[in-house]
Amino acid sequence: MASPSPPKILVVGVTGYIGGTVLYYLTRSPALARCLPISVLVRGADRADKLKSVYGDQISTIPLTALEDLDLITKLASEHDMVINAGTGFHPASAEALVHGLAKRKATSDGGSKVPQWIIQTSGCSNISDNPLAGDCYAKDFWLDDSDAVRVYELERDKEAREPYLQRTAELAVLNTGERLGVGATALQIPAIFGRGRGLFSTAERLVPNMMRFVLENGYGPRLGDGTAQMGFVHVDDLAGLYVRVAEEIVEGGKGVPSGRGGIIFPCVGIVKLLDIARDCLEAAARKGIIQAKGIKDVDLDTVAPFFGGGPLGRHIAATGWAGHWNTVGTVAQKKLGWKPVHREEAWHDHSHFDGELDAVLEGKRPFNLDKITGQRK
Repeated sequence: MASPSPPKILVVGVTGYIGGTVLYYLTRSPALARCLPISVLVRGADRADKLKSVYGDQISTIPLTALEDLDLITKLASEHDMVINAGTGFHPASAEALVHGLAKRKATSDGGSKVPQWIIQTSGCSNISDNPLAGDCYAKDFWLDDSDAVRVYELERDKEAREPYLQRTAELAVLNTGERLGVGATALQIPAIFGRGRGLFSTAERLVPNMMRFVLENGYGPRLGDGTAQMGFVHVDDLAGLYVRVAEEIVEGGKGVPSGRGGIIFPCVGIVKLLDIARDCLEAAARKGIIQAKGIKDVDLDTVAPFFGGGPLGRHIAATGWAGHWNTVGTVAQKKLGWKPVHREEAWHDHSHFDGELDAVLEGKRPFNLDKITGQRK
């Protein structure tokens, strides 16, 4: 009897900050060596050529013009066992199309390996944030733990019914469609990311540079809302390691990987207050002699929103990001999947982190384009 064909993996978003780092580590995983070459969707022949020049026969590049090409995306997913959607989490239609493609793979009797069909969806903790500026504020002792992911799912479902939010729309579509069609679906709901990426294109974090731009332009740190805003954080290397850990579990059958409405994971290693981020940015600027005073001032959303761009979506992200509470506890990845993050609170607050981001902003190396980040087309 012929042995089953090796699992086929498709990765979306390899030119991005997260996706580029994920690809770097996927190709270095001994447990996933039998899955090579990994298929990667790429826009532009020049990018495809650069990826091939580095990864060679470890990858197979597939051209994609736009995420709106849903028929092609569905077809490509149907030719693979696992999809790692490491690009934008703000494009519901393409995310759902990937799940439908995997369902077709599942339904095809001669579809390949015995590995379960599965999608790992990139999402974010802004999905669960409150919005105090709009009158939606959590109690001080309110926290969400991914060991009770169904509770997280139900909260998101209720929030979505009141106010649709593209990233949450995409996540729920993936989880619901996967559950309905019998496709494994796991969402990594990511907090603030820091550290230099390992990809060939976008390698920069976004939260700290954006705060740094505000500090440099205004000469003070912002306090939006009551000053209690906070969020989790994770180093990009550790985050990519979790994608790899989940993928390794899936190719072995996926029995320990949560899926569907219970498939939300928080890759969070610590919590930081937005005021502390502002203070760290101010101190970095002071060390460089750019700013002498280290003051914090109250600001309104109209003052902050321009630093996010993107119209109504940017205003929402600014409000939930700089005034909201991303109160997440990550339990599942470390206790059930064997994830071992290395970079903790000391790495986040280290002077080299903020000094490096300050230098990058001053050198013009940290542009912020919300439409590009979220995959929106004008």
